[in-house]
Amino acid sequence: PSHWTWVELGDVGAIVGGGTPKSTEAKFWADGDDIPWLTPADMSAFKDRLIQRGRRDITSEGLAGSSTSLVPSGTVLFSSRAPIGHVGIAANQLCTNQGFKSCVPYNSEMSEFIYYYLMKAGPEVNENATGTTFKEVSGKQVAAIPFPLPPLGEMVRIISKLDELLALCDRLEQSQTAAMKLQESYSLAEAMVN
Repeated sequence: PSHWTWVELGDVGAIVGGGTPKSTEAKFWADGDDIPWLTPADMSAFKDRLIQRGRRDITSEGLAGSSTSLVPSGTVLFSSRAPIGHVGIAANQLCTNQGFKSCVPYNSEMSEFIYYYLMKAGPEVNENATGTTFKEVSGKQVAAIPFPLPPLGEMVRIISKLDELLALCDRLEQSQTAAMKLQESYSLAEAMVN
């Protein structure tokens, strides 16, 4: 629409990379609940929008002794390698490994809109990525992703409608799965009778 503006992702949020503390330094890694630390592998089976933690935590020494950054809740997490395009929103403060180029929105109300847009843009970003061992995109490339910027009120209405439609899709998928299971049971029972 004419009242929208095309900007770059880096215009609406700070692009933040992650890092990994040395695995040989036991003091960098926590056995229990400490600082949540994510990898793209943690997000591979993740289906929700909000994510709290991955499989491992790091200590404050691990945070200080590596290039990872503590990002605030509302940060849009975007995996930038191995694979490219997993997207989530930090439910709390957390850190990521170097396989992320995450967006900390300048306006916290934009997190969900950025999330939905990166879900759509991820495959194209992956398609245009380069690399010899595995594909990767840099923070500079992520910051340069074209981003459609509507007025804030319209953005909020779009997010609300997307949430409504996606919830409907989930209910339809659950109904379809239940119907398929019922059909399979019916077919099995019919085969046993004959």
